[in-house]
Amino acid sequence: MKMEPDLKKWIDIKPWYYEKLAGSVIENLRKNNMDGIYIPSAREARKKIFEMVEREVPEGGVISWGGSVTLINLGILFDLQKAGKWTCINPFEDIVTPEEIHVARHWMLTEGALDKTIKKWRAALHADLYLTSTNAITLKGTLVNSDGYGNRIAAMMFGPKKVYVVAGCNKIVRDLDDAFVRVRNVVAPQLVRMMGGEPKSKEEEQWYPPCSRLGRCGGEPKLLKNCGHKNRACGMTTIIDQPHIPNRIFVILIGEDLGF
Repeated sequence: MKMEPDLKKWIDIKPWYYEKLAGSVIENLRKNNMDGIYIPSAREARKKIFEMVEREVPEGGVISWGGSVTLINLGILFDLQKAGKWTCINPFEDIVTPEEIHVARHWMLTEGALDKTIKKWRAALHADLYLTSTNAITLKGTLVNSDGYGNRIAAMMFGPKKVYVVAGCNKIVRDLDDAFVRVRNVVAPQLVRMMGGEPKSKEEEQWYPPCSRLGRCGGEPKLLKNCGHKNRACGMTTIIDQPHIPNRIFVILIGEDLGF
C-alpha cells in the first residue's frame, strides 16, 4: 500500500537547518569583533529584542532605525515607540501614505520632505541604539549592504553607540559573490518596486531602474557591473567584516524567512 509522505516532517526540518546555519555565522561574527544570537521565530524575536533594548538603552535615550521590511513586519518599531521610554527618531514619518510614497518614490522626494528626512538621518547617527536589517550576511560573518542615499550603511559603520542588525536566515549566503548577486537580483528589484510602484506614464518610466521592470539586475552582479541608472537602489555598497569597536554590531538571526 502506498504511504502518504510525511509532509510535516519535511516542513519541520527547516528550523533545524536555519539553526545550524545561524550557528556557523554567529561563530564567525565573534571572530570578526561582532556578536550575535539566534532566535527561532519572529514572535519570540519581537519580545526578546524589546527586552534587549530595555537593558541596552536607559530611559530617555535615543533610538533610531533604517528602512527595513523585516523590522516593520516584526512590529518591534511600533512597540518601541508605544513604550514611551525613549526618544525615537523615525526617519520616515514625513512620508506616510502610499500616494505620498508614489509621488516621492524615495529618489524623488519633495524638497521639503527630503530636507526633514536628511536631518533625521543625521540625527540618527548620534543615537544610543540603531536598528536595521542587512541585505546579505555570509557564512564567514560578513555583512553586505547597498543603499541609495547611504543613511543606513553610514549608521551601521559609524555613529550610533550600538547597532542591532535583525535578519531572517533567508539572508544568509555562502560568500561575497553570492552576497552581491543577492543584493542586485533579490533585494534591489523588490525595493525599487515597493518604493516606486508602477510607472503611471511613459514619462515616469525614465525614473525607474531596469530591475523594477525585469525583476532582476540589469547589469552583471558577479562582475560588479551595474545597470548605470542614476536612481538604482544599489548606488553605494559596503562590506563590514571586522569592525574595530568590539561588539558594537550585534546580529540577531531569526529562524524564518523575513524581509527580502
